[in-house]
Amino acid sequence: MVVVRDVRKADEEDRRQKRIIVTLFSIGIFGLSYLVYDYMQIIDRATIPEDLNQIDPIVAQWRADGLVESFDVMQAQLVVNERKWLDRKKEEKIGIVTQLARYCAERNQNRTWELTVFAKGTSMVLGEMGRRGLVIQ
Repeated sequence: MVVVRDVRKADEEDRRQKRIIVTLFSIGIFGLSYLVYDYMQIIDRATIPEDLNQIDPIVAQWRADGLVESFDVMQAQLVVNERKWLDRKKEEKIGIVTQLARYCAERNQNRTWELTVFAKGTSMVLGEMGRRGLVIQ
């Protein structure tokens, strides 16, 4: 009878160790999956450099990609393809609007950051930074 209990305890201990290993392995896989997901989110974003001299080439790239139709620095207006704008993530839109508003303020020697984003076909305001703050559609 003592031998049977020792065998049962050994079996229970083996199952417990297997569950611990499977749980730790699952947590590790989940963690790696999250890292890959986060990395894909980062590299899929349009980045705007802090150096204002590098913004013109990025706007030209967006124009080539079909996102930007026109960018008027003096009027602080950006006209975009509405469908491509709406495909962007909100964080990316916020980055675009704030950095281009900063760029326009610097170029126009203005103390306030202002920019209005219009849809090409409908002229609807898709984003805006100004006296009311930052508004993104």
